[in-house]
Amino acid sequence: MVNVLALNCNEHEGLLNALVAHLPVRVSFARFDLPWEEIAARRRGVTTGCVTPVSAELARALSEAEVIFGFSLPAETSVLAPYLRWVETPATGFDQLRFTGVLENPAIAVTTVGGLFAPEVAEHVFALLLALSRRIPFFAEAQRNCQWLPGPVMELRGRTLAIIGLGNIGTAVARLARAFGMVVTATRPRRRVLPAGLVDKLYDRHDLGEMLSAADAVVVSVSGDEANRGLLGAREFERMKPSAFLVNVSRGFVLDEEALVAALREGQIAGAGLDVFVEEPLPVTSPLWSLPNAILTPHVAITLASRLPRCMEHFATNLARYCRGEPLQDLVEQMPRDRSLSEAPHGGRATE
Repeated sequence: MVNVLALNCNEHEGLLNALVAHLPVRVSFARFDLPWEEIAARRRGVTTGCVTPVSAELARALSEAEVIFGFSLPAETSVLAPYLRWVETPATGFDQLRFTGVLENPAIAVTTVGGLFAPEVAEHVFALLLALSRRIPFFAEAQRNCQWLPGPVMELRGRTLAIIGLGNIGTAVARLARAFGMVVTATRPRRRVLPAGLVDKLYDRHDLGEMLSAADAVVVSVSGDEANRGLLGAREFERMKPSAFLVNVSRGFVLDEEALVAALREGQIAGAGLDVFVEEPLPVTSPLWSLPNAILTPHVAITLASRLPRCMEHFATNLARYCRGEPLQDLVEQMPRDRSLSEAPHGGRATE
């Protein structure tokens, strides 16, 4: 019998139990509430120094767990859970699992939900892009002040959208851009076969500046890899058109926020739509709050009522594969993609 620990899923306990009822598993439920400040710090590769306590109930469940389904885990989980062989995080990224020990432990497989929510994130990208191009914040303020202020807006049809990071989310953004009649360019993807006709022009990474200079809008959807830290800074913003918009749904540290603030203030670019930030929650002292050409949303692109149930379905499918000793779907890049879990402590298969 495979011991499964599900964190912060109590409100959907019945659903998860029903989804795995046919599998030889035993599911226990527990809570672990990590402050968002600590989650954001982990994603930046640091910690706040505060250790969130582990209850006796959770410690007991961790000590028996072979599989964990949870967004964020306690520090040093790999020590607290000696039988742990697999973690699935209900997220598209896995950097919130830093400092738990599971990413560094070759005996523990880590999976995400992959591109499960790519279409929804793409919707958020276009919500921000449409708000910028149609000047929605300006007109909303005029409405609050009972002012009739007609003014020019910008169409998307025929404009060039540059996508930095053509993974699951970037591909979904490209599909929506096609529906809007946009010209689509992107940085060249690695290990990905693109649908025919999806992108008009691909650029190598070292030609990023050339791609930016031709774009009317830029969407950043790269992974939260350390290699992408500071990917866009003053030099890149200088290459963009003064009429261009920037949308970031990647990670905050991918942008140099100080350089972005300067570019927005000086009119180097026309506006920015941001769902992610270097520090989250965004400090009240950040100048981004008061910039009229910046639209901010608090990391909510997949804050959906359907999110956790859909993640559970993904997990249940993967759990069935685990019980059969089959390779897991959506393994993080550090893990070999053809990895079988037949070497797990309990065989990677259910045992009596």
